[in-house]
Amino acid sequence: MLKTRYEAFAERVLASLSEIERRDVRSFDQWLYREGGWRWPVGILALTTGAAWIAAKLPWNMSFAESALLFNIFVIVMIWAGLSAWFGYRKYSGNWFRLAILGPALALLGAFVGASIAGLVKGVSPFDWLNDSALLRHIVTGALLFGFVYTLLVALIANLRNREYRALAANLEAEARQSQLSRQLAESKLKLLQLQIEPHFLFNTLGSAQQLAEKKAPEAARLIGDLIRFLRTATPSLRDETATVRQDAAMIRAYLSIMQTRLGARLAWSVNVPADLEDAPIPPGMLITLVENAIKHGIEPRPTGGRVDVSVAHAAPEAESRIVLTVADSGAGLTGEAGSGGIGLANIRERLALLYGGRAMLELTENEPHGFVARVVLPLESGATASGAARGTEVPAR
Repeated sequence: MLKTRYEAFAERVLASLSEIERRDVRSFDQWLYREGGWRWPVGILALTTGAAWIAAKLPWNMSFAESALLFNIFVIVMIWAGLSAWFGYRKYSGNWFRLAILGPALALLGAFVGASIAGLVKGVSPFDWLNDSALLRHIVTGALLFGFVYTLLVALIANLRNREYRALAANLEAEARQSQLSRQLAESKLKLLQLQIEPHFLFNTLGSAQQLAEKKAPEAARLIGDLIRFLRTATPSLRDETATVRQDAAMIRAYLSIMQTRLGARLAWSVNVPADLEDAPIPPGMLITLVENAIKHGIEPRPTGGRVDVSVAHAAPEAESRIVLTVADSGAGLTGEAGSGGIGLANIRERLALLYGGRAMLELTENEPHGFVARVVLPLESGATASGAARGTEVPAR
């Protein structure tokens, strides 16, 4: 019955702790009961009792029983204080001033109560020690010394444990973020696969190729060539953790060529990439998501269509360590679905936060006189080449 109640109490206590604290309690329990750790406090109390026996032989006017009681109480309180700080370190965080005041104050109170009890044991008034200035001085000095040692011990252990806790918590958070990033990247690859190579897209494109082949075979051949180039560039990137600007630009050119065949004169586009940024690493599929967003929510809803301009550049002449990926369209603008923060844009924001933290961002603005501009600002990681001038591809509306 008692064991059952103890186990229930232990479970409630453990449930109120964090995972790191529960692990520490289980480790201590394993050490204390199963690995013989209980021998250490027993040995310490035995040494303390021996020291009390030696102290009783000194001219302190203190019997062995009194010195043993005093020494063992001191050691037990210190052990208890150390264990309390070891397992309850979080409650001391930010409370150092209160601890510095309460420690000596409680020690003084305990010393006064102890002196009163000693007076009763000796058969005198419990407040006689107040009339003995030398004894009072010794009691206050000993209590303050004890309070200082107690406070110092608790503060040191709690401070070290809080630092350890913060480091472990940061490590667990980093592992969780890494796990989330891996899952997010896998979901992004699947989403990209679904968005860019889903069956209706392939069937519609092949259907257009079939219709063109009946009337003008050269157009059909060009469309099929664009489709093959798109698939060749898109499919490998889905398996990679990172892509280069060159790879994404090739995929975007192929995609926009296919879209222009379908939309005709309603779509004009350009892709401009400086040669010194072609090998810059970027998250795969991020640009194509913005381009598809521009086509779907900007160009297609507008009866007259519009332009899609894709560019990559340094953030500024003085900010060579950052690059800007820009997708601008002259379509329906922010009044369309593109400005509502859809799944594609939310996905990009989450990936940027997971990959770069606060070092990257997605900016959405209106285009003039109408349209939508999406800019992704990224830190320029290693891998970019440093040569050449800008190279661009311009396709006029037909």
